[in-house]
Parts: sequence; C-alpha cells; structure tokens
Amino acid sequence: MNRGTSFRVIASTLVLGLVIGSGGTLLGLKAANIALVPGTGSAAFQKFFSAYDDLHNQYYKPESNATLLDGAIVGMTQSLGDPFTEYFTPSGAQQFNEMLSSSFVGIGVTIQQADNGAEIVSVLNNSPAKQAGLHPRDVIVQVNGKNVEKMTVQQISNLVVGPVGSTVTIGVLRPGDADILHFTMKRAKVEKPSVVTKMMDHHVGYMQISVVASNTATEVQQGLAALKQQGMRSLVLDLRGNPGGYLDVAVQIASDFIPQGKVVVQTEDRHGRIDKITSKGPGSNLPVVVLMDEDTASAAEILSGALHEDDGAPLVGTRSYGKGTVQVTQSYSDGSSLKFTIQKWLTPDGEWINKKGLTPTYPVQLPSYTSLPTLASQTLPLQAGENDKAVQVLQQTLAALGYTVDRTDGYFDASTAAAVRQAQSKAGLPTTGVVDAKTAAAIDDAFAKLLSNSDTQLQAAVKIAIQRQTSP
Repeated sequence: MNRGTSFRVIASTLVLGLVIGSGGTLLGLKAANIALVPGTGSAAFQKFFSAYDDLHNQYYKPESNATLLDGAIVGMTQSLGDPFTEYFTPSGAQQFNEMLSSSFVGIGVTIQQADNGAEIVSVLNNSPAKQAGLHPRDVIVQVNGKNVEKMTVQQISNLVVGPVGSTVTIGVLRPGDADILHFTMKRAKVEKPSVVTKMMDHHVGYMQISVVASNTATEVQQGLAALKQQGMRSLVLDLRGNPGGYLDVAVQIASDFIPQGKVVVQTEDRHGRIDKITSKGPGSNLPVVVLMDEDTASAAEILSGALHEDDGAPLVGTRSYGKGTVQVTQSYSDGSSLKFTIQKWLTPDGEWINKKGLTPTYPVQLPSYTSLPTLASQTLPLQAGENDKAVQVLQQTLAALGYTVDRTDGYFDASTAAAVRQAQSKAGLPTTGVVDAKTAAAIDDAFAKLLSNSDTQLQAAVKIAIQRQTSP
C-alpha cells in the first residue's frame, strides 16, 4: 500500500515541481474501492442533488459532471477550515506523490498556503529556483505575469509545473519589500536527496534532513555509518526547514537513536483512543543535538520531540512550527485524491504541540541579515539618487559586510556610493559607484562567505555537541 505524506502544511504545501509539502503527518494511501451509501434521503442530500441538477441542466453554459463534482469535493474540504484537508486533481495528486520521491520535474521549491498567500517554505539546493534567487518566505503572487494571489496552492502548482527545459517566470513578494520581484528559470529534473552529512571539527558529525521522505530512513542509516567510520563522537541533527513527511519513516529514524520499546509518538483518534508507537531499536548511545526553527514541522517535530523526551537531546534554535495532526490520502480511479486529517499526534510524554510547537532548550536566533535577498535578484543597475527597496537591500548588505553607510532606508546617498566603490576596488572592478551585474555578483559572493560563517544556531549546537561527548 502506498503511503500518503505528511508535511507541515503549513496550511497547504505543494511541490511546485515545486515541492509541495502537505502539512501533516501522513499515515497512508487508501484505495477507493469501498462503496459508501450515506443517508441520501435526508433533506441535506436532497438539497445537494437539487443544486447539482439545476447547475448541470440550467446553468447558462454547459459544465461537465467532473467540474461540478470536483467543485463539490473542494467545497467540502474547505468547509472544514482545516488547511491540511484538501482535494488534489490528477495532476496535483501526481505532484503530491512526487514530493516525497527522490526526483521530480519543476523548479524545486516547497510552498504552503499561509495567511499571507502561497509562501515558499524551502528551496532545494542545485534547483532552478535556487539558481534564480528565490528564498524561503517569498510569497508567490504571479506566474508568467498572471496574478495568483487568490488561487489555491494546487492551482498555482498547475501553472508552475511544465515540461523539462520550458521557461517560467515567478513573481514574489519578499518580506520587507513592497514591490514584486521577478525570477525567470527553466524547469528541470531536480534530484532531491533528503539527507546530507559531513564531519566537523572535534569529532562532531553533522546530518541535515530536509524532508522525511520514503527513502530517508535508509539515507540516515547510510549517513550514520559513514560518519561513524570517520570517528564521530556526537551528532548535530539539523531539521531546520524540514516540512515533515511520513510518520512511519520518522519512527524508523528515531529507532536508530532511541532504545527498543520506548514510545516515539502517540496518536489519538476522533474517539479519544490512544495508540503508542514504540521504537524498534536498536537505539544508540551517540549524543545528539537537534537544530530546529519555525519551519521544522510535522514528522520532523515528531522526530525532534522523541529525541528530546526519550533520549535527552537538547533542542537548539527557535520554536518549531506546531503541526500536530495526521493525514491519510484516499486515491480515486481517475488519478485524483483526497487528503484528510484523521488523528492528532502527541509527543512521548503526551503533549499536543499543535499551533504551539516545541520549545528550544537553547534559544538561538540567526543574525537579521541572513534573510537578505541577493543583489542579483534585484533590478539593476543601482546608482546615486535612486530611492527604492533594492537600494535598501544593497545598503543592508554593505553594512553587514562592514562597509560604512550613513543610511539603510533605500535612498542611494553619497555614503552608499562610497561603500560601493570600496567594494568594487576590493573585487578589482572599475570604481564607478554604480551597482551593475558584475558589482552585484562580487558583493553577493562576499556576502555568501559571510553567511557561511554566520550560522549562530549551528555554532551553538556544535559547542553543545562537543560538551556532550564522552571519551572514545
């Protein structure tokens, strides 16, 4: 039986060729082969049939049965007020399934239906979106010039996906910007490994899990084996930006760290019945430190909570998202599917973290400048006398790099021009004081190096991991 998925859904997450997240923790995929006979004689059903008949036979232009019935299903899901219960068209269902596979065709971002619109949750490395300059928390408002602000995540996804090599232009609103930023990219086959590892100093292993996908447990085991061969004595497990995934896979991963028999997660159904899901082992004595942030959700929160409560792993970073429900997916013969919430999930100690999140043991914020967009994504050139958000990005970037600017309000003054000339001189470029494409690239390169040394959350986690080590 195929599994459904669980994503933070953050309201509603889709792989836009993307990567749709679907917030929640998915248990499984039901087969639509059970005949249901509801109380069709009730007044409510008679009203539904009457409305269908009127629209089908009297609407001013013919509409297909599929259009009307699909719309009815969408209406039912929306009436629940649950962002994690949603209907997928055949194309949307296919994208949803691709979300947790090792590769897909698209641009490589995960989106969710948040209060402010279709928000990008994460951007995959080596993806068209990453290369173009899209960032997490960008809100998609245009696709190929078409306004999508009132569209669902599914509808936006349908516009974004397309054949390999075809071009798509995405318009986004970025936090702090009033103007729409446009990014043009070619759709491509995006490889999506869910686990990345490396050895750090002082025998600290580092493992980043980007999503709890179908193959993630195997990737984790392989990564742990490789790190142990390199002499790992403690591990930093980075779950920042992880939107969730399969509940059973989260339990498998937890079992690599938590002794057999300990509760990893509890589920509670509509009748209040509790099911305690335990570790299968083998567990480990390896000291672990978990990194999380406000985008750590669903199955990633299950893993974080279990490691913290069962294994004493400190949580470092910021409060997690708070996604405490479980979904299953019903598939239909035409390729469409219905994802709906069936349970709550609770931590091993019985806490429901929905809309609250997990509290970090060690709260650590990233520097504010880490959220700045690249200059290459701005409209260039930038020069003296201009006054807009792109200049403000330039000024904040220069200030973070240590250049002296008298203002960061978006007005390109003499001090900004002087700082640009200094940056150009350092990069061996003509000192014009005008930010053209080459100057923007040079400043972006310098800023990227700064960012690589600005991960205060990782730095704190590594220090704690060293402290938790025991003698070999």
